[in-house]
Amino acid sequence: MDLQQFMRVLRVRWKFIVVTLLLGGILTAAFALTRTPTYESTGRIFIVTPNGSPSDAFATLLVTQRASSYADLAKDPTLLQKVANRLEKPISTSELAERITASVVVNTQIVQVTATGPTPQEAKDVADAEVEQLLGLVTDLERPTKNVPATVVGRSAGDPTLNSSPIGPPTWLYFFIGLLLSGLVGFMGAVLRDRLDLTIKARSDAETVAGAPVISALPLDSAVAKDRRSNVRSDSPLAEAFRVLRANLRFADLDGRGQMILVTSALPNEGKTLTAVNLAQSLAASGQAVLLIDCDLRSPSVATDLGLENAVGMLSVLLGHVTLTGAIQGHPSGLDVLPTGPVPPNPSEVLETEAVGNLLSSVRQTYDVIVIDAPPILPVADTSTLIRHVDGVLLLARFGRTRKEVLRLAAERIEGLGGRLYGVVLNGIPRRGGGDYGYGYGYGYGYGETFERAELTPKKSSGGTRRRVGDDPQASHEALR
Repeated sequence: MDLQQFMRVLRVRWKFIVVTLLLGGILTAAFALTRTPTYESTGRIFIVTPNGSPSDAFATLLVTQRASSYADLAKDPTLLQKVANRLEKPISTSELAERITASVVVNTQIVQVTATGPTPQEAKDVADAEVEQLLGLVTDLERPTKNVPATVVGRSAGDPTLNSSPIGPPTWLYFFIGLLLSGLVGFMGAVLRDRLDLTIKARSDAETVAGAPVISALPLDSAVAKDRRSNVRSDSPLAEAFRVLRANLRFADLDGRGQMILVTSALPNEGKTLTAVNLAQSLAASGQAVLLIDCDLRSPSVATDLGLENAVGMLSVLLGHVTLTGAIQGHPSGLDVLPTGPVPPNPSEVLETEAVGNLLSSVRQTYDVIVIDAPPILPVADTSTLIRHVDGVLLLARFGRTRKEVLRLAAERIEGLGGRLYGVVLNGIPRRGGGDYGYGYGYGYGYGETFERAELTPKKSSGGTRRRVGDDPQASHEALR
C-alpha cells in the first residue's frame, strides 16, 4: 500500500477508525479503573546448619539442596491448608497456590517467599503465615524426634514486607497500550473493509472499471438527499458540479445543433433522474434550447420532480391524442420538458417502435440539446433500444453503492450496443472522504441564485425559434409513424 492509498483509506474509513479508537479507549478505561489492584509481600527463610555456618563443602552442598527442596515444598497442599487455617479470611488451597511463590535466591541459602493480595495487609498476612508454616515444616522434617539432631535449620530473616504500592503496570500505561492497540485494530479493520468493499469509492475505480473518464463528481447535498425535488442553489457545490459537467460535455461536440444525450445508470436509485434534470437546467441556463425527455416509462419521475403534469406526454403523442408541441411543457428555468404521459403496459415494445425514432428525429431539428432520462440499463431492455438514437451516453455511478462489477457490465453493454460513452458521473461524493477526490466542497460564489420555478426567465439560443411539428394531433401521429 502506497502513501496515496493509505491516505485514501484514512479519508474514506475515518469514521470506522475513530469509532474503533473510542470503543477501545472506553474498554481500556473500564478495565484500568475497575481492575482490582494487586499488592505483594516478601518474606525470607535462611537455611543453615545448626551451628550457624557450613564447615565443609559437603555441608554447603547439603544446605543448598535442602533450600531448593523446601522452596518446592512451599506449595505442598498440606502446607497450604495449614496456611489457610492460619488466616482469618476463608481461602482455598488452590487460590493460595496461585498467590504464593517460593524460590531460592541465586548463590545463597535463602528461600524467598512471595505472596500477593488485594490489599497490602492481606498480602503480608499470607506471606507471614506461609513463612511460619514453612519454618515449622523444616523443623518437623529435619528433626522428626527430639533425640535426633537436626541436619539443617530454618530461620526467619525478618518480618515480611508491607508494600503500599500495587504491582503491575501503571494505569496510564494501560491507557496508552489500549489506545495504541485500538488504533492499530481500527486501521487494519479499515484496510480490510476497503479491500473487501467492491463498491466504487474513487475516481480511479470508476475509470478503471468503466474504461471511460469520470467527467463530473457530484457532491452529496443533504437537502437533495432528503428530497430530490428540492431546489439546487446555483451557488452550491452541487450546482457547480453540474456546471463542470456541462463544461466537460463541450468536449463531446455539443456545440452543434440537435445533440442528444442519454442519461442512465446500471441499477435504480443511483441518481440518473437528478442528473438529467439538473444537467438540462444547467444547459438551458447557458442559453441553449434544451428539451428534457422522460423515457423511463416504468418509473417516470421527471414531471413530478419539476412540479409539472404527467397526464400528457410522449405516449400521448405516439397514440395521436395530442400534438408534440401540445405535449411539451415549459419550465421557468427556460427548459422544455416532454414527460412520459400515461404509463404503458409494454414499455420495451413502445420504445422499439419506429414512431419513437421519428419523434426523436423531429425534436433534433428544433432544439440545441436533448437530454433523455432513460431507465437503468441492466435490469430492463428499454435503454438498449434508445441508445441507437442518441449521440452519447452518461453513465451514473453512486459513491459507496454501485458495485464495480455492475458498473463494468453496464459500460460493456453500452459499448456492445454501439453506443458512445461520454463518461461516468460519480454521484453522492461525501464532503469528507471520497477516495481520490481530495478537494472540499465548501466554496461558493455568493450570488444567492436558485433554480426556482418563478424567478428564472427562459433563454433562447441564437439558432432561431423552435419549430412546431404540427397542430393537428392526427397529422402529427401520422408523421411520427
